[in-house]
Amino acid sequence: MVIKIAVIGSEKMADKVLRLNSHANVQIRSLIYDKPEESAKLVKMAQNDDVLFFTGPFPYFFAKDEIEKRGIPAVYIPLDELVFTVSLYYIRDTLCIHPDRLSIDIPYKEVVLHVLDELNIDAARIYIKEHEHYHTDEIVKFHHEQWKTGNVDFVLTSVQSVHKKLEQLGIPSFRMIIPKKNILDTLQHAVAKGELLLSQASQIAAGIVQIDYPDEAQAADTELHAKLHELLLDLGKKMNASVKRIDDRTFMIYGTRGGIRQITGNYHVFPILDQLKPFTQAIIRFGFGFGVTALESEEHAQIGLYHAKKHAGHGAYIVTENKKVIGPLHHKTTKTFQLQSDDEHLLTVAKQTGISVSSITKIIDFIHLRHNRIFSASDLADYLQLSKRSAERLLKKLVDSGYAEISGEEQPYQKGRPRALYKILL
Repeated sequence: MVIKIAVIGSEKMADKVLRLNSHANVQIRSLIYDKPEESAKLVKMAQNDDVLFFTGPFPYFFAKDEIEKRGIPAVYIPLDELVFTVSLYYIRDTLCIHPDRLSIDIPYKEVVLHVLDELNIDAARIYIKEHEHYHTDEIVKFHHEQWKTGNVDFVLTSVQSVHKKLEQLGIPSFRMIIPKKNILDTLQHAVAKGELLLSQASQIAAGIVQIDYPDEAQAADTELHAKLHELLLDLGKKMNASVKRIDDRTFMIYGTRGGIRQITGNYHVFPILDQLKPFTQAIIRFGFGFGVTALESEEHAQIGLYHAKKHAGHGAYIVTENKKVIGPLHHKTTKTFQLQSDDEHLLTVAKQTGISVSSITKIIDFIHLRHNRIFSASDLADYLQLSKRSAERLLKKLVDSGYAEISGEEQPYQKGRPRALYKILL
């Protein structure tokens, strides 16, 4: 099967990746930006691709939230010691630039410092800008200031758009060389991710659909049954799956993981829920499960249905072969959490706090979405769909065990007690 890879980067780097691809089963298309800040927008255009290939860490960092939101496998070419060493030797031996008065930007300064130390180059007059969380304009400003004040003679940048801007400003600079090895290694990594994805696509998937009627009169409505059955059969066709009627309230769906991945847009949307909105006479819930065997898939589908039933109204959840729960689908935020874990740190936290592994993984998902900013018990309660009191109990356990701290307070209303603000320390 063909692996579809979307290369996101500058035109120069994307062309280089295309030229180096020798995999007959790999189809590459380029999504070009002028500045790395545009990468998140390009991810939205890659919904039908199997893997995202970023030509560097900078565009990847800008698109990270969008990647996680869409659940597409992604790789990026690392800016490692090899990149910096090759570039350093090039500017010294070819451009005749002595590497002792440089302004450098790179995601992690340790890469530069390690190489300079190995080569016995004094780093005292070398200025380094780490740029994981900075925009290109800020990086240009940093280099411009070093040049203007006479601190440096030359700029070595890892960002193509920064190099172009510095050229316009008349500041001597060079874009770091990305060796073929780094590109080929990253391409191989992307292919491996694509192969895994395609092998999983044929994995057995089961779905359980349960229809709840508010009263027996609606349960006996044959016209309603026929409409719902027709909708489910149409869903089965789109998923290339079979739909089996068990009774008036239950249907089974048998298909593949690939079919569910396609219909749900990488496990986020579920368009049939929009079609079900007019059906106020019944509540339809879906549980999907993946597994190595049909029996395991059905067991996981039952767990998915259990979670769907905890919500009012139509809903759908997925449970993977490693018991990761995904859902509710088709909501603004699709959550994921583990029902079980072999992560020693996670198990230690669960044991010390008395909080279940699934609750801890939900909290970790919550803080990742918020980039670990401080929050109130109400914020956590809204995300976990718990009462405020239950969220406060969870937070108290974390604080008492040293895995959270009270970082401040807020008073959104003039009357009433202030709310404590928390920070997670996991």
